[in-house]
Amino acid sequence: MKISESIFFFFLLVAFVSCKRNDVLQTTPVPREETKKSVRVEEKKTAVVESKNEQEDFNSFLKIFSNDSLFQRDRIHFPLKVKINNDDFELVDYLITKEEYRNINLDVQPQSMDYKQVIHLKEEEAVIQQRGINNGIYIDYFFKRKNGKWQLSTWIDVST
Repeated sequence: MKISESIFFFFLLVAFVSCKRNDVLQTTPVPREETKKSVRVEEKKTAVVESKNEQEDFNSFLKIFSNDSLFQRDRIHFPLKVKINNDDFELVDYLITKEEYRNINLDVQPQSMDYKQVIHLKEEEAVIQQRGINNGIYIDYFFKRKNGKWQLSTWIDVST
């Protein structure tokens, strides 16, 4: 009888500890930093386009695109096909995966640039041209508007 009581208390203890663990797992809050990040990204997405029928403003989009890495990756369809000069100065197609992609900042202040940047904006397309000042930079970034939202579609880098 003593053995069966010990076994009974052992199972009772295991059941009690298991119930407590489930309660802890179910009530563990999401860290505040992660919550802030997701809310901040959502706020920025909605700040650009208020309704589905509204067309996104390119300048507002560009500012967020350049300063928010999560937003930037969300506005690119991967793998991204780009054209870049190789070592022999031949224009070659490259596919960039989401893992290989490095963020770009196209919202740089003129006094800190060693190149000029010009934006050519049409209704559904935009091109940002970067032309170096005595340094060989020559890049065109192409954007398209899809369903009212701007996306980076490709770029051509013929820099030397």
